[in-house]
Amino acid sequence: PLARLLRYLRDDGLCVPKEEAAYQLALRWVRADPPRRAAHWPQLLEAVRLPFVRRFYLLAHVEAEPLVARCPPCLRLLREARDFQAARYDRHDRGPCPRMRPRPSTGLAEILVLVGGCDQDCDELVTVDCYNPQTGQWRYLAEFPDHLGGGYSIVALGNDIYVTGGSDGSRLYDCVWRYNSSVNEWAEVAPMLKAREYHSSSVLDGLLYVVAADSTERYDHTTDSWEALQPMTYPMDNCSTTACRGRLYAIGSLAGKETMVMQCYDPDTDLWSLVDCGQLPPWSFAPKTVTLNGLMYFVRDDSAEVDVYNPTKNEWDKIPSMNQVHVGGSLAVLGGKLYVSGGYDNTFELSDVVEAYDPETRAWSVVGRLPEPTFWHGSVSIFRQFMPQTFSGGRGFELDSGSNDMDPGRPRPPRDPDELH
Repeated sequence: PLARLLRYLRDDGLCVPKEEAAYQLALRWVRADPPRRAAHWPQLLEAVRLPFVRRFYLLAHVEAEPLVARCPPCLRLLREARDFQAARYDRHDRGPCPRMRPRPSTGLAEILVLVGGCDQDCDELVTVDCYNPQTGQWRYLAEFPDHLGGGYSIVALGNDIYVTGGSDGSRLYDCVWRYNSSVNEWAEVAPMLKAREYHSSSVLDGLLYVVAADSTERYDHTTDSWEALQPMTYPMDNCSTTACRGRLYAIGSLAGKETMVMQCYDPDTDLWSLVDCGQLPPWSFAPKTVTLNGLMYFVRDDSAEVDVYNPTKNEWDKIPSMNQVHVGGSLAVLGGKLYVSGGYDNTFELSDVVEAYDPETRAWSVVGRLPEPTFWHGSVSIFRQFMPQTFSGGRGFELDSGSNDMDPGRPRPPRDPDELH
């Protein structure tokens, strides 16, 4: 019975409406014979995907359960779930973990969200689109309510998205917009301490960091407040930042030069330091960096080559090149893979190609196409509530049009039958 129950709980295809049902299944089995089965409780709870148990249930039932309260391994799993829900757990900075993957039957899915950018006519877009890899379909989300301009930065904090700064060509913006995914709405939050453009933003330990050549500041979403931090020791132009192994890394060129450097910020000491990491990748005007499984992936805007940095070993390596260049494209992590989208390709044509890199197979593949060719857009991944329709082999999901928890958005009309793959 134990082996069979564990097999069910570990299966992505376990058909439960909410993850609470998987938790209750494990708990009922243990309670049926506590003297003989209590010893297996930590193993069973590890197979439950606690991060996707609803927060009120996690606090009112899981945390209050004596079998959890007196078991250190179970308390660690509970703490992990609470950190995940409070945006303090960076799933991209860790190795693959089934607990961080929602079951399809619950209707939750990790999606790619695209914000803004420019079209073939160089017109600025305010559209926000989401891509569900389970269906290969695009959907509209709430449009950005203001003029985006250029030079803004986009980052996901938990399941919300923040757009910071930018300019209209004559005036710098200090405004910050938050997309609340639970209600599909944009709202302004506290402005940055300093207006800026062409900066970089990242999330570390549940806090939003904004890094520019001459300044760094940090936003706490729980208090809606900004705090000034130490600026980088060596000012950098068009740097890209990413959080990895408890530190914030910035890579780019020294201000006014083409010399590439990497700097590291320690949140415990509020200090930046230069990283001596050997030969860095060649200069890039607009580099892009993301973290996946504890490694930092670096994509240049003028090359299909991709470099990867291991901060533990302090070593650079290369992975197979992309299928094409993505000049002015966007880079994000989704489902344990790198996703690169849009930008100009090798023939200098504006592209709608979306390709993904799987670290397990070390291969790139074209996984879809954008709703329209786009460049200078931002992309991030979040979890969003979907509704399973005809469940067959884990396929066939649409946005929940009957949910009271969020506006489902409108389907993206395809330009031609081959647009969506």
